[in-house]
Amino acid sequence: MASLVLLLCSPLLTYLPEEREPRTPTPVTPAAPPEVGVTLRRGDTLLSVLNRYGLKAPSAHDLIAKVRPLLNLRKLRAGDNVKLVLHPEDKSVQGVEMAFEDGLVLVKATTEGWLAERREIPFVRESRVVRGTIAETLYQSGVDAGLSPQQILDLAGIFEYDIDFFSDVHSGDAFAVVVEDVRYVDGRRAPGRIAAAELEAGGERFDAFYFAASDGSGSYYNREGQAVRRSFLRAPLSYTRISSPFSLARQHPIFRTLRPHRAIDYAAPTGTPVVAIGRGRVEFSGWRDGYGNLVEIRHAGGYVSRYGHFSRIAAGIRRGVEVDQGDVVGYVGQTGHATGPHLHFEFLHGGEKINFLALKIPRLERLAGIDLQRFLRSRAERLALLRGTSDAAARVPASL
Repeated sequence: MASLVLLLCSPLLTYLPEEREPRTPTPVTPAAPPEVGVTLRRGDTLLSVLNRYGLKAPSAHDLIAKVRPLLNLRKLRAGDNVKLVLHPEDKSVQGVEMAFEDGLVLVKATTEGWLAERREIPFVRESRVVRGTIAETLYQSGVDAGLSPQQILDLAGIFEYDIDFFSDVHSGDAFAVVVEDVRYVDGRRAPGRIAAAELEAGGERFDAFYFAASDGSGSYYNREGQAVRRSFLRAPLSYTRISSPFSLARQHPIFRTLRPHRAIDYAAPTGTPVVAIGRGRVEFSGWRDGYGNLVEIRHAGGYVSRYGHFSRIAAGIRRGVEVDQGDVVGYVGQTGHATGPHLHFEFLHGGEKINFLALKIPRLERLAGIDLQRFLRSRAERLALLRGTSDAAARVPASL
């Protein structure tokens, strides 16, 4: 027994493990909340984007009320980008970021509601010229030449008042575009607007130049200083083909009788968005025999446009509502007397149905005075860039 006690008390006990201090856990850095970039589609609004990601009234309306004093939401257009910050678990909207010409509008959720701020960020515009020749489509040829998909859509939007991109553009037609990319002092870069463009179509050459008038409004003008934008769009949708033109003697596809067809039928897939060709007030929205789901819009100058056979009418399009040119009013379908999906489009003046394709659509405005002189100077510089005859620096002042 004594030997056992001596053994237990011997120096061998020094080999037992030492007692260690508890290890301090390494702090875990919380993951950044997920962000989702949303490119606005035609007809989108900030409200529709928020609704799409689960933010409903009244919270969505409260957020928009905070943004409205900082940013003109009516100027949001298809192709603009909105970044949403989502909760990492339930994916609810926790913040919004929108870039404007010289900075950002940031919105975040707080315990006291939405907090919005506007940050001005200095920047410079850097011009580059993109030239190409259409092989099969403007889209693919533009991508091959170095334009982004959104810039190609912007290019088509500039000329949509003069060019029918379904029938007027052909292989071999040339294009040249001056793009003003934006470089911010914080290192960020962003694709900028199209500053000038030339496009051949239908044997003609069309041009457009961006210009900000003295009242601060910016728009595109041709080389004479006339607004490219017209009272009405050339077509109310992106269509596959005109399945039935305006005619005074056409065999009706259902009744097999010879009847006048005082309308244009645009064939397009079911669900294709249809937009208002011009600013106006909704006179009718609902079901009408023969037309199916129908929207009728009254425009200035005694003009009326009708859009029939919709699969459904766009949300909010009801009698008395004001719509802008390009607002979505419905979606292609085949309700009413229709043998396939298409838009039945009628255009009236003074109560009489007329051929919209034969209409000479007036331009909205023309520059004059000091604005015209300023425009002609900037036009000369950009025209030289388009033609490749300019020695101008690549940087263009942001005031142009």
